[in-house]
Amino acid sequence: MKRPPRLAPIRFWSLLFILVACGWWWVTRTQAGTWWWAAALNVVPPQVLLPIPLFMAWLAGRARKQGWVLLNVLAAAVFTVSVAGFVLPRAEQKHAGLPLTLLTLNTNFAGTDPARLAQVALREGVQVITLQEALNRQVDPGEYEQRLRAAFPGWSVTRYDELVTISKFPILSARSVKFPNSAHAVFVTQVRAQGQVVDIVNMHLPAPKLLPSASDRAQNRNVQERLQLTLDIRRDFQKVAGSLIRADDHPLIIAGDLNAPSRGGVWYQLRSLGLRDAFRESGRGFGFTHHALFGHSRIDYVWLRGAKAGHTRTLRDLLSDHRAVVVKIMLPETESGE
Repeated sequence: MKRPPRLAPIRFWSLLFILVACGWWWVTRTQAGTWWWAAALNVVPPQVLLPIPLFMAWLAGRARKQGWVLLNVLAAAVFTVSVAGFVLPRAEQKHAGLPLTLLTLNTNFAGTDPARLAQVALREGVQVITLQEALNRQVDPGEYEQRLRAAFPGWSVTRYDELVTISKFPILSARSVKFPNSAHAVFVTQVRAQGQVVDIVNMHLPAPKLLPSASDRAQNRNVQERLQLTLDIRRDFQKVAGSLIRADDHPLIIAGDLNAPSRGGVWYQLRSLGLRDAFRESGRGFGFTHHALFGHSRIDYVWLRGAKAGHTRTLRDLLSDHRAVVVKIMLPETESGE
């Protein structure tokens, strides 16, 4: 007859996981925008730690220690919910206002089929689309834009480098806003929607790089320098977002790929500016957007100022290596828009 597992190792590994989980949560929530090694933790999905408490729960069950089973299951659940950013289901928000439905998607270097995207947009009643990585530098840069225009007849298509914004509403202006200390930029498109001016900010932040790129190797950047560069770019993005917020009082929508987890450093930076995460307001579940086939992170967002999120969800359609995010936005009613 096999002897049950000893309790001492179960206690040790269970308590060690809780200690590591608390440290992981604190570091990624408070220091990921400051410490380069904390930013590295954000690259790793927190779910990689889950086998530890689940295995300990199994061993505790074999040892008939139900208290330790419950502790490990509870620790795994709390860690996953708090770090991965679970949003509890609730009734759909009923906000007064004028509707605007937006879709945002990273196309994986122009890998999304424009015709398929148009079908999804029609099905979802989408009126504005923001695309990132809508450019394959190995082919003619204008080819993908032409295919998008053909797939969306009667819509306005405007582009800055890899960022493409498509609007069923009239586009009043489009401009890039460069970051103070790098070549990165956001793409700001003003549209007239429901009788008012709305600013649509299309953005794509670089992911923290643990592995060097060709330019990193050319400039001999080590991992600390690469991660510090990412943090500097994110701080620049906060400055740019702040300047756009102060520029006017139009409804402002920031949509795109942050390459950062929910409730992390960038998330808190944007919230500190008075912006609201549409998924936290009106989504449910984890809302994982990457990887599309096996979701483990929510890195694609829609942030709002001067508007409400009525309903937010990630689509199941496999359009690229990301899942698209669709938000039903309620703009404030105006005399001209009533």
